[in-house]
Amino acid sequence: MHNILLHERRRLSARQMLGACIMTGMPYTKGARFLSLCGTKPPVKSGVMRQQRFCDDKIRRLKSISLMLSRKSFSGYLSIDARWTHRRNSPSCTVTALDAVTKRVLACVNINHIGGNRQHAQYSGASNNMESAGTRIILKQLKKYNILKDVKEIIKDRDNKSVSVFKEFGVSHLERFDPDHVSKNISKDFTKFSASHKTVEVFNDKTQKIEKIERPFWGLNASLSMWLWSCFAKENIDKRTKMWENCVYHYVGNHSFCEPHNYKCFEWQKGVNSIQLQFMLYDWVHKWTPIVSKVSSIGSTCMNEAFNSKIACYLDKSRAWKNINIRVNVAILEWNDPEHFLGDIQKALHLPPLPEDCVKLFEENCYSKMILKQKTVTKGSKKQNKYKKSIQSVPGGDYQVFKSEWESEDEDIDDFD
Repeated sequence: MHNILLHERRRLSARQMLGACIMTGMPYTKGARFLSLCGTKPPVKSGVMRQQRFCDDKIRRLKSISLMLSRKSFSGYLSIDARWTHRRNSPSCTVTALDAVTKRVLACVNINHIGGNRQHAQYSGASNNMESAGTRIILKQLKKYNILKDVKEIIKDRDNKSVSVFKEFGVSHLERFDPDHVSKNISKDFTKFSASHKTVEVFNDKTQKIEKIERPFWGLNASLSMWLWSCFAKENIDKRTKMWENCVYHYVGNHSFCEPHNYKCFEWQKGVNSIQLQFMLYDWVHKWTPIVSKVSSIGSTCMNEAFNSKIACYLDKSRAWKNINIRVNVAILEWNDPEHFLGDIQKALHLPPLPEDCVKLFEENCYSKMILKQKTVTKGSKKQNKYKKSIQSVPGGDYQVFKSEWESEDEDIDDFD
């Protein structure tokens, strides 16, 4: 009787099964177990795998058109970051270039290491150089589409080993660092600097004796962090570097080079009493001046990190995936056009439309809280108006949502994988 009831239930097609597995980030085996426990007989695995090439081609075309629409609205501020598919010795790496103002994905390259029966494998070097290889391909693509000349800044992390790549394309002068990573690096380095000088011997001019000062730099880290972010807000490089190196004079009470202010300032009492400690702190500050001068004041790689977390919804790092391209492409479609990507994929794969209540439940469980908030914010409450102001205060925060035009686009599409 149970087998008869199971047979009478509506069976999924192989293409529907593949689409559901991709959209939920599940492999076939996990999806098949889920359907079996729900009382639905899953399609045969061989039939599902035969649909993979068809779905891959269609979704790749959608992704290429989405990237083309992003390039049309390029602001000139480019942020590049990478994501590996595993925590150690990753076989694949995804390098993504986002527009730091519109937050849209401009280009995406999947670097797959040769071996392990992985599809689209083309790389044989070390895994820690995958990001540089992907950055080179992305810059080639931007040059091919004639938008590399429009780049004003290339924002990246300091752990990106792409100096030689930027020199190759002549964009070294456009290199900028992510402010969040630089702030963490400086804070960590100052902690080491302070720990290495727990006790300092200084000469006291008044007593004409050598004195030992315990923990002379204790308590400066938090104040330095706030001072550093004030420096990042300066777009003029000369003003920023002067302000950064002026922090030593500021902490000892010399405000002749500071901007006018009415608030009470932090005073470094141990530095006030010792010129030797002031020189020690200034040497450390001066060491970071070249890095501080190259920090971007327009954008960061935070949106790249957010996009990497979106990819993680489709590619779990605990599993060795054979084909990552199709799932990364779906993540790009959702990121660039979260309101229409589901309908676009259904049309491209010739899948039957879902009921409205199912689509609503999918959006509620799939979209992030920020996207849902953007869709529901209307004028009225103070909380909503405060949210609008916070979005508009960020450069490019009031970006528009682009509608998908994959059906009417006539431009030739090239493969980005």
